[in-house]
Amino acid sequence: MKRGLGYLLAMTILALLAVLVFVPGEHVGEDSAVDTLLLPGMADRINDVDRVEIVTAGNKVVVTLSRSAADWQLEQMNGYHADWPKLQKLLAGLAQAIVIEVKTDKPKYYAQLGVEAVSLEDAGSMLVKLRIGEETTGILIGHQAQGRSGQYVRLQDSAASALLDRSLDVSGELLDWADKRIIDINASQVAEVEIVHPEAGRVFVTRISADQSDFELVGLPQDREIQSSWSVNSFASSLSLLDLESVRPENNVDWQAAVRMRLLTFSGLEIMAEMVEAEGQYLLRLYASHPAAQVVGFGNDDVVQRAAADVAGRVAEINQRVSGWAYGIAKYKFEGMVKTQEDILKPIDTGLPGAS
Repeated sequence: MKRGLGYLLAMTILALLAVLVFVPGEHVGEDSAVDTLLLPGMADRINDVDRVEIVTAGNKVVVTLSRSAADWQLEQMNGYHADWPKLQKLLAGLAQAIVIEVKTDKPKYYAQLGVEAVSLEDAGSMLVKLRIGEETTGILIGHQAQGRSGQYVRLQDSAASALLDRSLDVSGELLDWADKRIIDINASQVAEVEIVHPEAGRVFVTRISADQSDFELVGLPQDREIQSSWSVNSFASSLSLLDLESVRPENNVDWQAAVRMRLLTFSGLEIMAEMVEAEGQYLLRLYASHPAAQVVGFGNDDVVQRAAADVAGRVAEINQRVSGWAYGIAKYKFEGMVKTQEDILKPIDTGLPGAS
């Protein structure tokens, strides 16, 4: 009986050793690395990072983010504004990430964790390179852990991989790193919208107050009717949640045939926009102003002064963001902004068969 129990215990130990030897996620004798920071000391230096590069399979550089005096910029998008909250979250995550388990140091198992070198054409990893001055640190971001929380990583200059205590949001798409929101003017704030076509006349919709649910189409011909209230009201949403699909310097676009739009809010904020279709893209550029401040002045009333200051701040913020840029926007947004008066009127009833 004792011999039987001893034999069973020996076989169990051998089985456990086999698991430790052949499972790719085995510990590699670096227990001292467990419960320590992935990047010791990075938290104290995170504000010194001046360049971040994301590289995918085949050593393809997806995005290079560089810090300027004003903000972070995307080199692959002509220096356009980066999505700082997204980048900030990634940097903070890397600085605070804790190794909860040391994994394989054997290259033949790297692919199972997604931490192989990005020089491979079929690599499942993404490389994040952080630069501080002349020093660059590379972190290979691997797969999400299955059946548990965390994500696999490997430092580029280290053989051992590791499981972190968190997941990191690292996108391999350039546009995901851009500050995509161009502008957001809620329809409830809009007092009037005017659209001028080079060859198709003018559309002008207005309302007296925000309590008025429907806009009025100014200049409606006596013998015509609008298609619906929505067709008129929709102009107020032109600059609501407007996101870019591409961006380029505005001086690379011919704006001579542009459709022009003026949108005025009840606060006195005015947005001028120009829209043109070019090279298969739907392009727009913007400029903000506060014309009422120049025309009527604001006296000494504190409330009025604060309101004027708020609008002035909003104007400055918008122009700082959009000045010098031509934005590629969604087709449906563009088409909604360049409608003619004829587009929102019911067809003329000619009395002929088939006509409405």
